[in-house]
Amino acid sequence: MKKLLLTLISLIVVTAMAYSQRTVTGTVTSDDGELLIGANVIITGQTLGTVTDLNGHYSIEVPDNATELTFSYTGFEPLVVNIAGRSTVDVEMLEGVGLEEVIVTALGISRQEKALGYAVQEISSEEISRANTVSAIDALAGTAAGVQVTSSSGAAGAPSRIVIRGQTSFNGDNEALIVVDGIRMNNDENQTERSLGGVANSNRAIDLNPNDIEKVTVLKGAAATALYGIEGARGVVLITTKRGKGKGLSIDFSTGTTFSKISNVVGLQNTYLQGSNGVWQGPETGQSGSWGPHISESSWDGSPYKWDKNGRIVTDGTGTPFTPYDNVDDFYKTGVATTSNIAFSGGTEFGDYRLSFGYTDDNGITPLNEFKRYNVGLNMGTSLLNNKLKLRIGANYVNSGGRRVQQGSNTSGVMLGLLRTPISFDNSNGLEDPVDYTLEQAIAAGEGANAYQFLDGAQRNYRGGGGYDNPFWVVNNAPFNDRVNRFFGNVSASYEVSKWLSINAVLGLDAYSDNRVQRFEIGSRSVTGGQVIEDNYNYRHTDYYFSLSGGGHLSSDFTLNYNAGVNTYTERLKQNYIQGDALNFVGFMELGNTANISSQITNTNLRTLGIYGTLDLGFRDYLYLSLTARNDWSSTLIDPASNFNGSDISFLYPSASIGFVFSEFINWEGLSFGKLRASFAEVGGGAPSAYLTSTAWILPLQNAGTIDDLNDGWTNGLGFPYKGTSGFVKSGVAGNPSLTPSRTQDLEFGLDLRFYNRIGVDLTYYTRSSKDQIIAINIPNTTGFQRAVVNNGLLETVGGEIVVTANAIKKSNFTWDIGINFSKWKTTVESLPEGVPNQYLDGFTGTGIYNIAPEEREDGSIIVYEYGQIRGGAFQRVNTDNGTFDASQPYNSKGALVINDDPTSSGYGFPLADPNLRVIGNPNPDFLVG
Repeated sequence: MKKLLLTLISLIVVTAMAYSQRTVTGTVTSDDGELLIGANVIITGQTLGTVTDLNGHYSIEVPDNATELTFSYTGFEPLVVNIAGRSTVDVEMLEGVGLEEVIVTALGISRQEKALGYAVQEISSEEISRANTVSAIDALAGTAAGVQVTSSSGAAGAPSRIVIRGQTSFNGDNEALIVVDGIRMNNDENQTERSLGGVANSNRAIDLNPNDIEKVTVLKGAAATALYGIEGARGVVLITTKRGKGKGLSIDFSTGTTFSKISNVVGLQNTYLQGSNGVWQGPETGQSGSWGPHISESSWDGSPYKWDKNGRIVTDGTGTPFTPYDNVDDFYKTGVATTSNIAFSGGTEFGDYRLSFGYTDDNGITPLNEFKRYNVGLNMGTSLLNNKLKLRIGANYVNSGGRRVQQGSNTSGVMLGLLRTPISFDNSNGLEDPVDYTLEQAIAAGEGANAYQFLDGAQRNYRGGGGYDNPFWVVNNAPFNDRVNRFFGNVSASYEVSKWLSINAVLGLDAYSDNRVQRFEIGSRSVTGGQVIEDNYNYRHTDYYFSLSGGGHLSSDFTLNYNAGVNTYTERLKQNYIQGDALNFVGFMELGNTANISSQITNTNLRTLGIYGTLDLGFRDYLYLSLTARNDWSSTLIDPASNFNGSDISFLYPSASIGFVFSEFINWEGLSFGKLRASFAEVGGGAPSAYLTSTAWILPLQNAGTIDDLNDGWTNGLGFPYKGTSGFVKSGVAGNPSLTPSRTQDLEFGLDLRFYNRIGVDLTYYTRSSKDQIIAINIPNTTGFQRAVVNNGLLETVGGEIVVTANAIKKSNFTWDIGINFSKWKTTVESLPEGVPNQYLDGFTGTGIYNIAPEEREDGSIIVYEYGQIRGGAFQRVNTDNGTFDASQPYNSKGALVINDDPTSSGYGFPLADPNLRVIGNPNPDFLVG
């Protein structure tokens, strides 16, 4: 790498010295004579450029052999001007609709916006910077129609997920593919623990520095993403990083700070104390209920009591009046996130460079929760041989990680610990600094405990050490630390033989190590004997593209452009997992202090080979046809018994789109541009993981939270080695050698309108069908397995989008652009495998998120459910025509409650419980506005 950088720098310097230069100056104005400030002026075909000053004036040094300058300005038509033999060039630019702008599409192929037959949206670096977020994905929230960004939690370093136009897969992985400078970026989360509990592990998109992003292009429909083949079904986020601009050295520095507070919490009763039957029962009793005395009759007696400095609760009116503890408010704090960036950039007429440094320090609202990130980015390129040969290198190093806190459905989860704590127990033990106040300080002060721990090491919580952990115990005695070192980048080269033939090659690399340590002190409710886990991931993928491209005018009426290439993608992941159980003594949470150590090494390798081609035809600047095709071969779908027959894993993904600029034929006042567009495409969805075509043998570990654990879900269960004996078990998932990719077909129609060169309206309607879903189904235990993976099931999506933009004010020294986007879609489950009434996605005992198969009503009508419905316990409601409840019929949420009318029953007069789980909520948004 070091040699390559030195070579590129030398090429830039030597080449720059080999050419003589001259200066061209001038002024840039609009067609009404207004000076244009900040207009871009570049040497045509090169990266060297400048911008106009406050007087609309520019000055640029150009090689003697330069013949053209290109002028561009937001809201104006680009202008190419001949400068041969001229030293002063004044230009007048015409307002335009912006559709001559070049858009980066799939595989980095550039096309004119007006030629596209599908919906695409771009987000500028200015929009991303204004968001001032730690995660680049969070910065995209609300910026594009059909794009849903959700953060998994409010914790520092928590993952954010981006979904485009709803769901296409039953397996839960519906996040968009992220591509940086033409190379796929790994965005895995790699959970060490169960999805419902554990900590909020970052997904790897958080390693991107938002300040390094020049623009983001969102490819939504299948026609836009078909060139990504087996990975194209979920939509694609194309990220283009910043490059050097202008002549000489430019230094940019920015810093920003954001503050966060907990937005809302579940309302808690504030009337009754811990206990039962109106009698107070303290923590030492292990009582979990809050049916003790009423707050109005309770007081503290002030007696010595190790569980509360205010003493015990009495109801005889002799003590100090009781005031409820506000454990939630005492625990959470104001989060502070600071980001700082500095970048050095510049260029010559033959090359450009940009070197950036970024630092992010995010301290969350939960005590001791933090995330830090260090970024270094380099982007440099050069043009040689009269701009026929172009070389570019992009390199990024990231060091990120921090300290995370237990959450979710978890006896060590801080929120559950707070919600379970009664109003009569003080988690902080009256301390001003309950987080950092140590046992040593407590001893020095003559106290028997700090906020969460007694001097003997036992936990201080509301149930005498049982129940749920004291949240202050969790942040101190159940820490999760992680550190990621990552490098990603690419090297590209292109050589233009002629306008009809360019040879292009890109090699990308993404590699990281993710080292994690989870510790639980003795007495933690999740693992009472204590535990230490070291979980290390080493990941690497290479992404290589080689293509031939070219194009031009076939005649005065027709244009043709093509691109044909090959892509190889190789991915390797190695996980080293070491688990130590049963700490020998308190105060030393390391593997060397555990009685039982087990380990597991997992290697995952996969490869995809693709060939692709595009053909773009244009007719008289108003009719455009684009055809693409990609064929993929994927190792994840190989049948081990087929001797790796390539024809068995070959899958073709075609697309066609058309754009018709009808405004060329009509003369409506105010209509600057009008285009109809339509597209059809088919893309794929690969296997959710490798090796599903064969059955594996697994080394089960205690309390690892996977399907292959030998446990009952409540105890630590059985693991190997067991009493000194090693062993493996057959995986609970049966392999399926006949698996194929899921198939997603997409039909899209759109209308683009521009009025007075200042107002834009973009309307889109689409339908999508995702079939042959790869889904895990439960099978009888008599088969020797718990689940099997099959191709089955169908998802249907119907949606629409509206994007309105307006240039409200346009002056030489001030512009104001406004925009709004609206999107709505509905993804329904049209079928599940036969005999499977529902598919569990996530949740807890009795309540969860499910995909539900269509249900037939008593009258023969069919109920079709949206993707991912919340099912839980419910009361019986009338759901038949005769005014009764029938458990075999679909639930009627608006039906009258069925009341227990048996006077001999203990539940007499109360609603009856439904014996089935029913749909009680829908987590899908009604619509999105941004």
